[in-house]
Amino acid sequence: MEENETIKIIKGRRAIRDYDTEKGLPDEILYRIIEAGTYAPSAENQQPWRLIIVRDQKTQKFIGQIAVDRTIELFGRATPRQELERRLSYIRAKPSLERVIDILITGKRFEYIKGEPETNGAPVLLVLAVQRTHVGNSQATLRGTGGVYGWSAPRHAVIAGAMMLQNMALAATSLGVGSCVSSVQLDHFKDVRAISERLDIPHPHWVPILCLTLGYPKFERTLGPPRQPPEEVTFVDEWENNWDKPKEVTDDE
Repeated sequence: MEENETIKIIKGRRAIRDYDTEKGLPDEILYRIIEAGTYAPSAENQQPWRLIIVRDQKTQKFIGQIAVDRTIELFGRATPRQELERRLSYIRAKPSLERVIDILITGKRFEYIKGEPETNGAPVLLVLAVQRTHVGNSQATLRGTGGVYGWSAPRHAVIAGAMMLQNMALAATSLGVGSCVSSVQLDHFKDVRAISERLDIPHPHWVPILCLTLGYPKFERTLGPPRQPPEEVTFVDEWENNWDKPKEVTDDE
């Protein structure tokens, strides 16, 4: 069976961290990308999301510097190098592995959020906030992953917001636009408060939880590491009752 265009886009999406700052991103393209995001599902159609488009250089740099500082804390100080090598073991080439580790421990991996031309920064930064109201009687919440939780929000709102950004990332790919989701700058309470104040977000009624950078890629990225095939991650009826790959599916699809 021939693979359709939607699946090709899903498989071809990559995280882009080097942008063509000279091309920028036209508003009509940005509008279409955000429009695709608004078609994400949400419980009771509450659409518990709001987006802030950040194009101001100083504000981008402010948010980007928080991401850099938190990355240095997380990978440069709190995570042993051997653990980083284990996590990144899918990178086979030693020089490439060393380069990735270096940009993690120095925080350079998130310089692109600042939007600075000299580091191929993103021309557009989107900050996603979700509403802290509950659907029905559900009290289930999710929290940030940082050592000091930066936020708590209804699970349904976080899930809906994440699906919104996934829609946008796929729409961007279909339009030749690069994107990258990040959250490290929103894991700590003080950072959530600082970013909320900077953007005038009515925290804690609305909570910023994710960021998405957008722009045309500076370089073409190759496909990423192989993914686990469906039969290795799927069970039938009960745990570890493996699902066999259908005979009709060929390896060249």
